[in-house]
Amino acid sequence: MFLKKKEVSFGDEQIVLHELSALQRADYFDFLAKQEKSMEGLEGVELGAKSMRAMAESQAWLVSRSLWHNDRDRDVEEVYEEVAQTWSGSSLDEAVRAISEISGMTSAENDDDASESETESLEK
Repeated sequence: MFLKKKEVSFGDEQIVLHELSALQRADYFDFLAKQEKSMEGLEGVELGAKSMRAMAESQAWLVSRSLWHNDRDRDVEEVYEEVAQTWSGSSLDEAVRAISEISGMTSAENDDDASESETESLEK
């Protein structure tokens, strides 16, 4: 396997995160496009609620695909459900930053700026 790995600490636990494969990256952008399309026509509180759910779901999707490389015998959707139901927002944020960096989807320098922009967008 040629995928990069990064060990991240969450409290007392060490988790190994993997770079996304090329196909997983393409699937991730398809996932995001479907989520965006599902928000067309929504306004106000409904749009805000859907946006927050979409953010959590997209982060859980990304983390689950990375974690799946640790145990390829598991069903990836099972990993997704586990992550979605048990990971905190801050843990998802941290894992997504690490995965995005090792997957070449962002740079470490831009992470803080992107995080601030996401927060500002959700607040508007």
